[in-house]
Amino acid sequence: MSDELPNELNEERVKVASNSSYSFLGSIVNYFTSFFIGLFLARFLGPANFGVYSLAVTIWSMFLTFSSIGINGSLQYAVSRYKARDDRPALKWVAKNYLVLITIASVSLSVVMLVLAGPIASFYHEPILKNLLIILAVGLTFYSLVSSFYQSLFSGYQLQKYRFIVNATLDLIRVGQILVLYLGLSLIGVISVYDVSYFIAFIVAFFLARRIINRIKEIRKPADKERKELKSYSAFTYTGSLFSIFYSSFIVIILGFLAPNLSFVGFYRIGLVLSGLVGAPGGAIALAFFPSITKMFEKKNYEHLYRLMKDSIRFSALITIPLVFGAAVAVNPLIRLFYHQEFLGSVGPFLVLMVSVLISSILSPLTTVLSASGKQKYSMYSTISGAVAGIALSILLIPRFFSTGAALVSLGVTVLTILINLYFTRRYIEIKLPWGAIVKGVIAGLLMVGFILLLLANFTRLIELPFILLAAVLLYIFLLYVFRAINRSDIVFILLTVRLGRLAKMLEPSKKI
Repeated sequence: MSDELPNELNEERVKVASNSSYSFLGSIVNYFTSFFIGLFLARFLGPANFGVYSLAVTIWSMFLTFSSIGINGSLQYAVSRYKARDDRPALKWVAKNYLVLITIASVSLSVVMLVLAGPIASFYHEPILKNLLIILAVGLTFYSLVSSFYQSLFSGYQLQKYRFIVNATLDLIRVGQILVLYLGLSLIGVISVYDVSYFIAFIVAFFLARRIINRIKEIRKPADKERKELKSYSAFTYTGSLFSIFYSSFIVIILGFLAPNLSFVGFYRIGLVLSGLVGAPGGAIALAFFPSITKMFEKKNYEHLYRLMKDSIRFSALITIPLVFGAAVAVNPLIRLFYHQEFLGSVGPFLVLMVSVLISSILSPLTTVLSASGKQKYSMYSTISGAVAGIALSILLIPRFFSTGAALVSLGVTVLTILINLYFTRRYIEIKLPWGAIVKGVIAGLLMVGFILLLLANFTRLIELPFILLAAVLLYIFLLYVFRAINRSDIVFILLTVRLGRLAKMLEPSKKI
């Protein structure tokens, strides 16, 4: 594996590494915050009340999906596209018009959620659910603007630093939920913290976005053909998002209705949070490659496109593999340690979702090409197929296996949608999976897990655990290098990703990464 890279490709990898560092750090902070907040909520509220909390947040996320109107994916694509063309006046026009649309949609859905809060609570025979949904509806507009508009704008502009600032603001304020619990306030107090965090994050995102848009002095309406393409992209994205409800939020809603009690909703949510924590680093890496892949499509530089796609898959898989293996081995004692014995029902859903995380880390980056090239309608086809499968699997599996059945539904839908996306992706690019690196990653991951178990048998104090994990990570990277799954330029990329630029310069091959 050569350390030398062409100049243009090297420049893109530098941008990806820089953006990955913020995506990586932001994802870790976000999921760790969600994990610890969820941990305290679960311990203080107990399985039943935590289930009510989880159901309220899930229903809110469903309304959030409705309010996006497909702008999140379309805006990121449009910004990446016009930035690659250096057509910033058109970029400004798109951003301003999309802001108006998402504002109207989010306010409308907020009102609808307020009206439906009572009937939804009656359906589940949970009176407190009404108050929780009303509070969440108040903050819906602010968070919809943050997640669907501002974050997509920052991603498309390759300003992951801004995304990190906004997400860190959200996470920092959400820690207040722990304080609310400590003060003995109710679920209503816990949910109210969401609205405060959404409003402040909106203010931060607004001023950061102004720094981008105000630098663009001119504004130009894109050609009719381009606007039609963007409308189609939004329509396909939105249709796909709506159908995705049937295998995301719908799973939780059905689980809450069919399970003996809402504790099973809490078990499934804990499995989702923990699996999301494991998959976050790989997902952050894959997300950072999106603008560069779009750029190579626009320039029709397919040689560099293939290289970037391969790098995206390789880094995503090699980061995720050891995390999946380690988490699968440690999940039972970790849930006993952090939660309580009564939450062991989360083990089954978590292990099933680990399979989904592993598959996604290897295959999902490939399907990025559909979004990056504007072929969003094919992603919509896979989403619709997944929705149909999700409904069928939910009816078959959830009544029998409850929370584990919900995880099995999620796994089945993930596999189906990825396979369909791969089928359409093959129409545009030759699929080249780095199987050699993946197999070597599996071997190195298994050896790393064995190393951890060996150390844990001899070092049992909690204070020693961070040093054990650090040693395991270094061993894993060393094994990957020995097995030639990564080279020196890849190590430099990793060091830049974790903000160790000075150390990276010492290892730079020919001043390239």
